[in-house]
Amino acid sequence: MNHLTFPYLPGIVTEIDLPLARYLPPVYPGMVSAWLKDFVKPGDWVLDPFGSTPILPLEAARAGYKVLVASNNPVLSLILEILASAPPIASLQAALSALSDLRRGAERLETHLQSLYQTECAACGQTIQAQAFLWKRGETQPYARLYRCLQCGDEGERPITPRDLERLSIPGNPSLHRARAFERVNLGLENLQEGIEEALNTYLARPLYFLNTLINRIEGLPITDNHRRLLSAMALVICDEANSLWPYPSARQRPRQLATPPQFRENNLWTALEKSIQTWTSQKQPVTLTRWPHLPQSEEGGICLYPGRLRALLPLPNTMQPVAAIGVFPRPNQAFWTLSAIWSGWLWGKDAVLPLKGSLERQRYDWNWHTVALHNSFTTLRKNAPDHFTLIGLLPELVPGFLAAAVVAGEAAGFDLQGLALRAEQEFAQVLWRAGENIPSLRLPVAEICQDAITRNLSERNEPASYMNLFAGCLESLSAQGALPKNKTQIPFDSLTHIHPSINQVFTEPGFLKRYESTSPNLEIGQWWLSTPPENELTLADRVEIELVHFLQKHHDCPLAEVDEAMCKAFPGLMTPPIDLIKTCLDSYAEVTPIPFGCWHLRSNESAASRKADLFLVHQLLARIAERLGYEWQGEHPLIWNDRTSGEVFRFYPIASSIISRFVLSDAPVTPHRCVLVVPGSRSNLLAYKLKRDPRLAEAVAKGWRFLKFRYLRQLAERGDLSLALWEELLGADPPILESPIQMTMF
Repeated sequence: MNHLTFPYLPGIVTEIDLPLARYLPPVYPGMVSAWLKDFVKPGDWVLDPFGSTPILPLEAARAGYKVLVASNNPVLSLILEILASAPPIASLQAALSALSDLRRGAERLETHLQSLYQTECAACGQTIQAQAFLWKRGETQPYARLYRCLQCGDEGERPITPRDLERLSIPGNPSLHRARAFERVNLGLENLQEGIEEALNTYLARPLYFLNTLINRIEGLPITDNHRRLLSAMALVICDEANSLWPYPSARQRPRQLATPPQFRENNLWTALEKSIQTWTSQKQPVTLTRWPHLPQSEEGGICLYPGRLRALLPLPNTMQPVAAIGVFPRPNQAFWTLSAIWSGWLWGKDAVLPLKGSLERQRYDWNWHTVALHNSFTTLRKNAPDHFTLIGLLPELVPGFLAAAVVAGEAAGFDLQGLALRAEQEFAQVLWRAGENIPSLRLPVAEICQDAITRNLSERNEPASYMNLFAGCLESLSAQGALPKNKTQIPFDSLTHIHPSINQVFTEPGFLKRYESTSPNLEIGQWWLSTPPENELTLADRVEIELVHFLQKHHDCPLAEVDEAMCKAFPGLMTPPIDLIKTCLDSYAEVTPIPFGCWHLRSNESAASRKADLFLVHQLLARIAERLGYEWQGEHPLIWNDRTSGEVFRFYPIASSIISRFVLSDAPVTPHRCVLVVPGSRSNLLAYKLKRDPRLAEAVAKGWRFLKFRYLRQLAERGDLSLALWEELLGADPPILESPIQMTMF
């Protein structure tokens, strides 16, 4: 299998409310079940070797599969167990109520913990709850607070007050609270202390006091085991809400390093505790979940959780052999794994830290390290997998090093790469491996293999491509040619150090490629094209437009997900079209149906007969205007205006689509500023999108090509004062402009 036959399975692009979502690899609903449908029979066992996100096993189990999950992270195990149980809101509310009613001296625990975040409204003076206090890194007090006053409606960022600073003082000795937090994690090993301290440095004194108080009270509370487990889940969310890794103003909040931002939020932890109930109750139906070695008895799917490493789980008994493995590959994340060790110690004691002590030892990760780590997991899996065993990898938050680590590790462990598909703009790749085949090495030079791969890729798409897309094609070809390490029990720690520079060297080969939109030494910026381009064919974007219209002509009232899946199947692998291109094409040709809501169908004026009539009218109008201006005309496509003395003066290309590449990328018989593309106004946004997306196309149009919309042509034809000078002045005065389509907001 190669990229010509390997379709990207898009799922439904949406955000899912999950506990600790900012650390979990994002995966879209429907993606996992779509993969399994093609490779596994419902009721069979599949293996999740990483346990990196609860979405994978939950979706697979609901689709009727039995999923064995290996997870040595107690935090991830708890998230999966709670979500699988789909606890009702009432259960979490009852558990929190029992906690709230505890006494701290003369006041309720809830009242005491809420008082830590009191402030006064700057408008009406009422005492209210601050949403957050704002800090600058390294300073000893906050500089502002965020609130919304329910009394008068005043809200936003307001300066800190002396009364706010008085409330910074917490009961007891802050150093003692920090020492207790340290001791709950400390295993007595000197090499772990630096990692513990680094994690504790992301906690201010007030949040740390809140956490100590909360966890201590949960431990001593006389409640059921289920309520204690739910309170631990809510406390886990607060462990994250309490740290300083919350940048302000809000930026992309996906921390990978334990680095406090220059400005950050100190969140109101009691408010966060109450809000966490909604997060933990996002699953509407429970899924059967057991802990190894107990197995789900249902034939309709379920989850078995093994709370340990994959190598300790395998080999499995003969009566339980997964036919495939599917995993959401995690990226290296020092912040999450270090904090997971800290949180595990706080919530469950020192024994819970033991599986994660390695994350406290290692504070720096790179792609070479990640390659070796993945190779270790893959080797364990390959040793215990039968021939033709399928391994499916979903790689979100994609960067070249991440993809290279996965591909090299899989090949070196004895899995054969069967296909690779990606959506570079969504930073997501899907990789398929199978066990049991040996691909002989052809021993071609790496540079020659990569140069050929890039040439084929760009020739097929006939438009510039991102570095990520071309890099993926190089890896795919290196695998197919047997040029990657194969069947190795161990691989050198610097494996990527040799492969990545060899690929990059091809990009800088004189006379091979040209780059648009960047002169940066970072090869990943900008788009790449061949210095000697192939013969002109339709661009990938144009072919997607044609395919989408044909699809809508045959299928009526289709949801976006169905259209997207069809386009991904029509353009598989590295040719996968961007979702924004598909949406923009839909907005140009189709409209959303009210019933069923959210589906798309072609507009009535986009029928072949209607557009044929439009083109006939355009031809008549152009001929009529030519005669009024004293020109002779001839032809249909193009329609040419001739001056009796000087010859050809204008060449018009009336089209009902936005497929202009076949004209502007070819050598025209006249200078481009005499060439006019006549298009429907409904193509304006699509044309503007293509020009923004494809710098080669934009470069060709910028040589002088002009646009004339159908309706604007009708307006010009109706002018009684139209003269040659006025025609020249007005022609091209209504160019395509990229606008955000209103219809797209619902997606």
